[in-house]
Amino acid sequence: MSSTASPPPAATSGSGGPAAGGVSPEPADHAGAPPPAPEACPLCGTPLRPDQEWCLHCGAAARTRLATSSNWRAPIIAVAVVAILALGVLAASLVSLAGNSGSSSVVRRTVTTALAGTPTTPAAAAAAPAATGATATSAGATAGAGSTGATTPAASTPTATSPAVASPGTASGPLSTKPTVTPPSGPPPTRVDIKEIVTGTGAEAHAPESVTVNYVGVLYKGGAEFDSSWRRGKRFTFTLGTNQVISGWDEGVSGMKVGGRRELIVPASFAYGANGLATQPTAIPPNEALVFVVDLLSA
Repeated sequence: MSSTASPPPAATSGSGGPAAGGVSPEPADHAGAPPPAPEACPLCGTPLRPDQEWCLHCGAAARTRLATSSNWRAPIIAVAVVAILALGVLAASLVSLAGNSGSSSVVRRTVTTALAGTPTTPAAAAAAPAATGATATSAGATAGAGSTGATTPAASTPTATSPAVASPGTASGPLSTKPTVTPPSGPPPTRVDIKEIVTGTGAEAHAPESVTVNYVGVLYKGGAEFDSSWRRGKRFTFTLGTNQVISGWDEGVSGMKVGGRRELIVPASFAYGANGLATQPTAIPPNEALVFVVDLLSA
């Protein structure tokens, strides 16, 4: 009795059946593979959606070449180093400038307090001509309009009949001769600038004391002399800190010692302001800074 072998299974065609030999056209290991992990921000590690161009956590551009590059840190560190070095150079320059400004051999200080009201000085008497029309020449002439009513010496040129007078300075020493006043170059200061020319060794002047001085006053622009006790041949006495003189004098003379000589650079706001003063032989223009050299003879 003969047996008949079963034929091999026939190959089927189509997308749903197996290929010849019974082998599936799809790899078996792809079946059930997990989805790819989401992309993360290269700066902070926050997961990003496939369509997300910017990281909402740190603001980095997730799809730019710089953000995805492994060398993104190098240019940022280089920029930070350059910025730090630039700040260091700037700080060193500022320190150097501050050191140079404080190394001057001339000792100066500034006064910041201005007194209220319209000020007067020894030159103010020239703004008030005498009722008889004669030029005021005495130390008791009254200050001009807008003054506080204080009496100050006149600042007039001696007439042809005026007798010659001796120098009002000291008998000897640096205060025995009239100083030469030369305004500095550049714009005037905005506050009273004080320079010690001769440091006194006597009593120190404080308000409200009566002090006696010699002085020369010139315009900051051009250096023309507008007033001088030396020219009149009479020393000037006033009470310090009582508005008898311009605020630049009250501040500039305060603290002087007898026997001392100071240069005072007085801006217009501490002198005669926008009005100026009709002094003789030279008028003080509006908004003009003034330069004085003051000798303290007694306090």
